[in-house]
Amino acid sequence: MTISDYLLTRLHELGVEHIFGIPGDFILPFFQAMVNSEVSHIAACNELNAGYAADGYARLKGLGVAAVTYGPGSFSIVNAVAGAYAESVPLLVISGGPSTEAYQSQPVLHHTLPQKYDASLKIFEQITAYATLLDDPEQAPAKIDQALRICLSRNKPVFLEIPVDVQTCPCSAPAAFQPVAAPLDQAAVAAAVSDILVRVQNSERSVVIPGHEVHREGLQDKVLTLLEKTGLATASMFIGKADFLEQHPQCIGAYQGAGSLAEVSAYVEAADTVLFLGVVLSDFNLGGFTAELSTEQVVVALDQQVTTAAGTYRDVPLANLIDGLIEALPAGGTDNTAPLQLFRHKAETPYEPVPNAPMTNERFYDRLAHFIRPGDIVAADAGCAINATYMQLPRGVTYLASCYWASIGMGFAAAFGACIAAEPGRRVIALVGDGSFQMTAQELSSMARYDCPAIVFVVNNKGYTAERLIHDGPFNDIADWRYHQLAAAFGGTGLDVHTEGDLEVALEQAQSHTGPGPLLIEVHVDPWDASEAFTLMSETLRSH
Repeated sequence: MTISDYLLTRLHELGVEHIFGIPGDFILPFFQAMVNSEVSHIAACNELNAGYAADGYARLKGLGVAAVTYGPGSFSIVNAVAGAYAESVPLLVISGGPSTEAYQSQPVLHHTLPQKYDASLKIFEQITAYATLLDDPEQAPAKIDQALRICLSRNKPVFLEIPVDVQTCPCSAPAAFQPVAAPLDQAAVAAAVSDILVRVQNSERSVVIPGHEVHREGLQDKVLTLLEKTGLATASMFIGKADFLEQHPQCIGAYQGAGSLAEVSAYVEAADTVLFLGVVLSDFNLGGFTAELSTEQVVVALDQQVTTAAGTYRDVPLANLIDGLIEALPAGGTDNTAPLQLFRHKAETPYEPVPNAPMTNERFYDRLAHFIRPGDIVAADAGCAINATYMQLPRGVTYLASCYWASIGMGFAAAFGACIAAEPGRRVIALVGDGSFQMTAQELSSMARYDCPAIVFVVNNKGYTAERLIHDGPFNDIADWRYHQLAAAFGGTGLDVHTEGDLEVALEQAQSHTGPGPLLIEVHVDPWDASEAFTLMSETLRSH
């Protein structure tokens, strides 16, 4: 067994069946080992997209992997890794490297920076939880396991740079993997639970709002148990949209500060205690900081610590906190004054198409709420993610979006990764604006290559609408592609939608679409057509 074999065997043991990546001379021995392993190589069109795809794969499977070559390959994937770090995604990046001797003598080789062979390692130290060079074959297996333990325990990306000669060095087969638990302070957990218990008991109204860490740690069922025992109201958010509870009778709707429906924001902001579980209180999550919440109201459990008005409790894993709250908080009934599932776009709202009416954003998402069905995987990108926040999802839908790092193009490439990770029979639906799509459109060809029957909606508003609303200028214009025709060029099917009648024809075909390859539906809307929430977000950013 070689170092490459060791790593591939360990990854397969941990449930990884696919690795996204681009070959290059410094990583070729690893790629050859992959050919002879139980892990399949999935080729993206470039390294950045491979990183995004591995991120989408990880959000479904619990661990994603990308493999690249040294220098241009590793630098190309940096933005995707930074996004995974911001949004707590367990992602392993494997980079090849020159020979171990070259690291010492630093000759002027291709793909290298003069006298800076450690440049990539230094960069990845800033955007991962662990980054190391495997330059000692004897220590390599232990470092591989250490990286994977950190990745899985912290839900953060890690980086392994492997010199080309080390990739083929012999080593022993891996022993049973020994995972490591997150740091745990039982006294701090008890103190945090007690603090929250007192607050809830002394509050006339408390609200529980889950976020992205609940998804990363697979705590959805625990959150539902907590809600059903206590009867407390809950809401969905922009970052970490709670796809698992939007149909729950205690869900009041989507909360995003002033971007929320008035009844939702009024209910949340009048609460004595707002318990954010795994939520990042960023500008986007709080409607551009328009949320009227005081530090006295807010309890935040994030990144292994709990912060209340009384102080901060560290080394408190989210799972342990929720378990403690389930045990400690008293049973209660549902608040009859709470709003019930207030979403701008929902299946319960009747929709009757007006055949010749031009398509608008509002009507598109109204209709989409009727099209999405239980079990679907929905990947939304940039502006589409803002609009999708206010669309109620059916039970059993998995929602993917990068709303904290908010790098446009991520959502579509992540949809490709989701196609590879998805269980048979689950539809993958991508919602992407034209500006975002142009960033990673090449992966439409990858979807065709691997026969991924994704349904891709490209909302064509002829440029960067979010930026237009912040500061308009010719720099917000983009090339006007014929997006629906790209599908045929790449190996899929494309449809063009200008009216509500066109959309009905397209959705009828989409309902029965099983391939080959993706179905791309280009939806034309006015360049200035933006939802109230979208406009508010842009106005807030403009004021900054």
